[in-house]
Amino acid sequence: MEDDLGIVYLVDNAQQFWSELEDILVIPKEAIPTLEQLDLTLKRSLSLCAAYHEQYLQSPFQLEHACNMLLDTELFVFHSERMCDIVTSEAQSNTNPHFQFICFHVLLSFGRRRSDFFRSHKRWQPLLPVLMDHILVEIDSDVEDTYFGLSAGVGSGSGYSGANVPVPIEAKLRSLGVRLLYEMCRVQKLSIQDLRIFDDSFLDYLFDLVEQTRHMQDDTFNYSVIKLIVALNEQFMVASLGDEAGTNGNGANRHYQSSPENKNRVMRVLMRRLGSSQAFGENMIFMLNRAQRTPEDLCMQLLVLKLLYLIFTTKGTEEYFYTNDLCVLVDVFLRELADLDDDSDSLRHTYLRVLHPLLTKTQLRTIPYKRPQILYMLESLIRTSNVRDVNPITMRLVQRCLGGEWCVGLVRQKQVKEAKGVNED
Repeated sequence: MEDDLGIVYLVDNAQQFWSELEDILVIPKEAIPTLEQLDLTLKRSLSLCAAYHEQYLQSPFQLEHACNMLLDTELFVFHSERMCDIVTSEAQSNTNPHFQFICFHVLLSFGRRRSDFFRSHKRWQPLLPVLMDHILVEIDSDVEDTYFGLSAGVGSGSGYSGANVPVPIEAKLRSLGVRLLYEMCRVQKLSIQDLRIFDDSFLDYLFDLVEQTRHMQDDTFNYSVIKLIVALNEQFMVASLGDEAGTNGNGANRHYQSSPENKNRVMRVLMRRLGSSQAFGENMIFMLNRAQRTPEDLCMQLLVLKLLYLIFTTKGTEEYFYTNDLCVLVDVFLRELADLDDDSDSLRHTYLRVLHPLLTKTQLRTIPYKRPQILYMLESLIRTSNVRDVNPITMRLVQRCLGGEWCVGLVRQKQVKEAKGVNED
């Protein structure tokens, strides 16, 4: 097979592929290699992987191993900036989708090693249109059902469906584009100007993707799209706060600031499609319910909770969720607030901030679901204040919840019962 560089490889099996890749990545020790030699080594390794990834890099493990082989070489150990510049440039300019796929996976793998990599606005801004183009590619829904959602070769599958049909490269690139955009939006701080590229039609498409992929056997892609939406919500929230701070004193921008949907394009789009985005809300709750104690899930929980807060406090969206979903959400809150350790104050405070409008703004304001358990949990968070110091923010947020109308009446009933018990004794 001939690669993008015009080099012909005779690879008939996996052993030959891995041997060829290893040979390419060997940097001669006899003499100091020139930068041109290093560049050529990088491009040859990318080309080989692109040419044979459908045969020998089908599974996530195989793909990760190939990327790690590249990142462990002198190329990235001593020349990472130059190599990343080349990979980024190739991802932009090379029109071969298989080559782009490998480039994006190398960038994703490198970002996992270097926490600051996705923070580079200069590096990632030119890639935004490319990633978005891959996300916007229409893929036949019947084809997606065939592949059970294994559109990026990530998740629980091997990259093949039960019919042993390889995943289309368009589906792989779409899923990879969602993951990369999420990683970038999760750590960068984008301005209002930067966010203009994420227009209403793009956000509408993301919400549609969530609904279209809700029944896939592998929910990895569906959850990845939701994570991207909640990360974009955070970006719009932060950017609008900065924009508000910069507004001049004459109130020229007052109309723009009047409500969350005017400030936040994600909320504006969601408000237009409340009746057609039920899977989005349901799966946000499922994601919270399944969250583990990992840094990645911690970030996801914070982002989801911030969007829930906006939904519960914005006029017109307070009753977006079905009542049963809200009850599930209460169960999640009870479990998380009881289980979080002392080092999780940030997450605890976010849960408490969302709990108050959940109980006072939604249907739960008139439906007494597990109120005694909620009261007990809230009181337990501050019960030992005379023995140990309670975080003052925790104290304030708990007292806000205890001051809700639902809770005041419940506390009064509890006090009456306790008083009767004492008198009977």
